[in-house]
Amino acid sequence: MQAFTPLEAGDPARVGPYRIVGRLGSGGMGRVYLAWSPGGRATAVKVVHEELAEDPAFRRRFGREVAAARRVTGPFTASVVDADPDASLPWLATTHVPGVPLGAAVAAHGAWPERSVRALGSGLAEALEVIHRASVVHRDLKPSNVLLAASGPRVIDFGISVAVDDTKLTTTGAAVGSPGYLPPEQLVGREVGPPGDVFALGALLAYVATGTGPYGGGHAYGVNYRVVHEQPDLEGLPDGLADVVARCLAKDPLLRPGAPELVEELGRWEGADGTRGTFTRAAWLPAPVAADVSALGAVPLPEEAPTASADADLQTVTVSAAPTALATARLGAPPARPSFAARLRGAARHRRTAVLAAAGTLVVLAVVAGLFLPRTFSSSSGSGNGTESTGSSTPAAKQLAVREQWSSDADFWRPVVADGKVVGSQDGLLHAVDADSGATAWTYNDPSESSFKGVSDGLAVASSEKGTIQGIDLDSGKRAWSVDAKAHTAPGTTFHLYTRVVVADRTVYVNAMYDLPEGSERSGTFAVSALDAATGRLKWTRPIEHILSDALAVVDGVVYGGVREVDGTYFHAWDADTGDQLWRYRASASRLYGGEVSAIEVSDDTVYFGDDRGVLHAVDARRGTKLWTYEPDVDGLEEWLEPLLVSDGVVYGGTGGSTSDYGPGTVHAVAADSGKPLWTEHTEREPELHGLLDGSVLFSTRAGTLHAADARTGASAETRLSSGDPDATVDGDRVYFDGGGRLHAGRISLTGG
Repeated sequence: MQAFTPLEAGDPARVGPYRIVGRLGSGGMGRVYLAWSPGGRATAVKVVHEELAEDPAFRRRFGREVAAARRVTGPFTASVVDADPDASLPWLATTHVPGVPLGAAVAAHGAWPERSVRALGSGLAEALEVIHRASVVHRDLKPSNVLLAASGPRVIDFGISVAVDDTKLTTTGAAVGSPGYLPPEQLVGREVGPPGDVFALGALLAYVATGTGPYGGGHAYGVNYRVVHEQPDLEGLPDGLADVVARCLAKDPLLRPGAPELVEELGRWEGADGTRGTFTRAAWLPAPVAADVSALGAVPLPEEAPTASADADLQTVTVSAAPTALATARLGAPPARPSFAARLRGAARHRRTAVLAAAGTLVVLAVVAGLFLPRTFSSSSGSGNGTESTGSSTPAAKQLAVREQWSSDADFWRPVVADGKVVGSQDGLLHAVDADSGATAWTYNDPSESSFKGVSDGLAVASSEKGTIQGIDLDSGKRAWSVDAKAHTAPGTTFHLYTRVVVADRTVYVNAMYDLPEGSERSGTFAVSALDAATGRLKWTRPIEHILSDALAVVDGVVYGGVREVDGTYFHAWDADTGDQLWRYRASASRLYGGEVSAIEVSDDTVYFGDDRGVLHAVDARRGTKLWTYEPDVDGLEEWLEPLLVSDGVVYGGTGGSTSDYGPGTVHAVAADSGKPLWTEHTEREPELHGLLDGSVLFSTRAGTLHAADARTGASAETRLSSGDPDATVDGDRVYFDGGGRLHAGRISLTGG
């Protein structure tokens, strides 16, 4: 099984002394290649993203962290073997580890028995002991940064993420990392040392032992709030593990055990075959996970790189900037052969889930969100399961193609199309380009307004870290109004952050979190507020003592949002003019975590909303009474993703794992009047719905693909847009997406079917 994809136009033939033979994936720091070392050793080479390479501060941090990481050598780590921080695009090489990612194993097979959790914990604790002895702090220990091999677990990415995180912290001022595994001291801005890694280990062991994190799921701000202010949920942990996990999760770093103590405490385990405390064979793993690990075997490398010429013609280079023709090379007619992912799924069809089939072999540098295996350009997958009640074969999907119209130097994060312009943020500034030509329309030169919130009422809306919200005229790029956070911050509180900003009917509606004075019984509070967009005058504010979900919708004079209270989660409707409560609907019964509202849509006097427990609700928008609920039959916890779509009596929505944006997902079609499921379409990464076109539901995924699912049956076609983690938006039959450091526009066509 080979978990790499062929090289593409513009990929380097060599990076330093390493011969590049395939693509392994991409992460938050750069692209990762499978390579031969000069001596013929399988190696993973990561090349840093261009935008990071241009930051001198990042280069300094990267060089410092690489030097520290190279001192780490241990049986449960993957070592850095080479690096060049001074290259035009810095790179580093590590040992290549064939293994199954821990998160994928738990998602596929569920919680582990105590003996396997102890074995995992002892190996990870020993890895942390080695890392800390080298004066390195991992700072991003999580399931995707642990690979499972027969000879024990491997911790990857130790120390390297610090350079990226510190760069992001400098530009955003926000905590960077994985919700649920970040220690409380990091979330409140204090120094993070080895005890922070011990906290992450405790959270990881709880997740493996129970299948859920100790601080619940849902949106990052809610999970982070619980980490800082609430006790972990350790229900379901075996008695022998509950105490050690609780001590690892102590709020005070000084009260957590050290890595050597954990090695001693967790090391007393016995494998399924009776061997005690040894990783000489896969018996330390749960049986189904051991089978998946054993199925990987050795990872063969191709005799020749798919696009390489003979050795004599290979140029040794210091990697240069990413090519600009990347997306153009992938648009056009699909190849005749099946996609790589389709072939991989065919080889593993007897597996319980495609999660591990797509994992195969993972590189040792799965940064922040982990790696993906992009699918080769494919026009029709036909993998929708149609109307499940009939059992009949699914009609063929339409053929999907995208023809590129233009590309521009802009490389927007989450582009939005409005009033003939594509708007997005790049390099900390707000930009707009003409939607028909890609020509620059304007640039809003205010670096303090770097957080782009969206477009509404002819305005682009941005906010700063200090709480100022500005409306920028879409035609001219000039400031139309500015609202300061002081306008809605109650006396005795301090503005912390906006979790959602919506502009409707010349009014700015905000969900915001506020800090309380030190010594207060609670450290934070929330509020929903409405401000006049022209003057900044506060129209009304509604304090929320409990946790306010960040999903917010304003439709026909009503504001909709969710609140997680002591006895359950409630869905609220407030008058948009006054803030008065119109009704309150109890969405979930009392439970420690979960049920937070994650997506909202209103249509025909019905409000549809999904939560992070995977439940879709339909409520009468006038009275707040229940109409129906729908809970998909999926493995693991999934939350409903924004946006939901309602058309011709059908609700379309996507779900995905609440612990990772890069996990698999599902698109659902549900009858709007009854909640009856009509069809589901499983996706390799979380889906984002964009709208309907010619009887098909358009959605994209983080694997770089655009899909068109037949609105009646779910039969799906797909085409590649871009590698990496592209941000795509659809406007009619136009799609706009980033790739190769550029913004691309393509025209969508659907034929046949």
